[in-house]
Amino acid sequence: MSLSNSCPGARTIREPTPEYIDCPHCGREIEVWSDEPLTRCPHCRGLVLQSRGASCLDWCPHAAECVGLEKLQRLRRAGSDG
Repeated sequence: MSLSNSCPGARTIREPTPEYIDCPHCGREIEVWSDEPLTRCPHCRGLVLQSRGASCLDWCPHAAECVGLEKLQRLRRAGSDG
């Protein structure tokens, strides 16, 4: 079994799902995907940072192999901006 099929900790990164949150700028509901740390509100165009919290991507030595290096770097950059 490959690593990407066996690690449940990164499932929301490998298999993103939509989440609905209120924009902190205009208050309207927006769709944010679970692998999308930063998005722009389609209503007011404000930038919305979705808090991700700690995950296996922060400590696992196989994180780049599991979710892909580009996605891992994007998520880590977004996390350091907050």
